[in-house]
Amino acid sequence: MQESAARHLSFRKAAQELHVTPAAVSHQVNALEAFLGVLLFERTKKGLVLTQAGRLWLPKLSESFRTMRESIDLLARFKDKETLTVSCPPSFSNRWLMPRLHRFLMQHTELDVHVVSWMLGFGHSWTGQEFEADAVRQRLDEVDVVIVLGDGQYDPLHVDALLPLALTPLLAPSLAATLPDERLVSLASLPLLHDDRGIVHGGLSYWRKWAEFAGMPVPDESRGHHFSHAMTALEAAADGVGVVVSSPALALAELQSGRLVAPYPVLEDCGAAYHAVVTEPRRCT
Repeated sequence: MQESAARHLSFRKAAQELHVTPAAVSHQVNALEAFLGVLLFERTKKGLVLTQAGRLWLPKLSESFRTMRESIDLLARFKDKETLTVSCPPSFSNRWLMPRLHRFLMQHTELDVHVVSWMLGFGHSWTGQEFEADAVRQRLDEVDVVIVLGDGQYDPLHVDALLPLALTPLLAPSLAATLPDERLVSLASLPLLHDDRGIVHGGLSYWRKWAEFAGMPVPDESRGHHFSHAMTALEAAADGVGVVVSSPALALAELQSGRLVAPYPVLEDCGAAYHAVVTEPRRCT
């Protein structure tokens, strides 16, 4: 009240601004002056006039109020933000989601997004394993969105396909240069790397699925290095350790930079995809 009265040099205008009575403002000012033992205002027939002490006091008080308002506004912005928690496989998060997330955040400044890594087995119709919708449902008790690689059969949950799983051999240009030609028999002679996502819970390996698609004998899968995450398998391939059958969409940065090449046919549809699963659709405002 005192700061408003000092700005307006009027108890009446301060009362109007603060939605109180002029008497209430006058009472508060008198109480402050009595507490300080200093007069802040001179009461004249023409209205209020700041004393020397009042003139020194007003800028500091106004600055304090401005700082408090800015602090409150800042806290309010944090309070108003909603949190969207997304659970997804680490390789998908690292290789596909994170390079695109900034565009979503620019469009939805009202959200804070938390990304947590989690791996889940694949859906039953793709791998022949027991239906895992219950596991996804349990995860949705803790997060808002689960991204899972599978067949998309998670009824009665709401499912949106994000990225179909395509497969092709990927290798470093230096390793490709050692091949006498691009025939499949030459490919099988290279050191093999294995992205083991395909064999989780008894599914077919990526090498087997691609070899059957390409019409080549299935390579000896007992040899070579095995990786549980696509990103580590792709890094090994980019370093020239061997050739891996994996998803070109997750290797986009290496393919664009030339660290990896994909000279062989692509199996576009493996019967699986990365899906976003939610309990019910949520509209961002």
